[in-house]
Amino acid sequence: MRFDELLTRSDGPAIAEELASLRRPARYVLEGIHQESRQKYSQFRVDVDEAAQTWTLVRQRAKPVSYRDGVLHEPDDGPIEVSFARSMVSSPVVRMAVPDLMLRWGRATDDVHPILVQHIGQHSILVTFEHGEDPAFRSTLVIDERDGIARRSYEYGEATIITIVRTAEPDEVLPRARFVQPTDWIRPQY
Repeated sequence: MRFDELLTRSDGPAIAEELASLRRPARYVLEGIHQESRQKYSQFRVDVDEAAQTWTLVRQRAKPVSYRDGVLHEPDDGPIEVSFARSMVSSPVVRMAVPDLMLRWGRATDDVHPILVQHIGQHSILVTFEHGEDPAFRSTLVIDERDGIARRSYEYGEATIITIVRTAEPDEVLPRARFVQPTDWIRPQY
């Protein structure tokens, strides 16, 4: 991976591919917070199994969304047949588990592309993105080198912060999601 040098749009797909190679096949359970503004946030739990091509998103104060057997189940829209990659487009939270499927790597249909990749902390990679139409617009993504899962995303004034990542057994039944009000700033563990 090319660290600490300016990248071009054409470098983006290769960066996404290198980041994808960090992922370890497993079923992951991610918990965290998606913040839209200082006062508006929601907690979530994502259960994603890339090999089985399934995921379930449980959000605080919202109905669950899931993807299984090639069908996206949205509470408001009903079932929609779509690919695994396209199913993730609907939720910035779910994309944190598979960051290379995000629409931001400089492919033909992507509005943004990476311009800088840096090491931060002990085991994290910070990717800074630039919007193709407005070079002043920036967003960032922090990916853990140990599992290839994104831990923080900042874009469009919103933040998604993963606070817990754990592996789950393929047949494990998860208990009902319980959300506890955060009491302090979520400290980064880079």
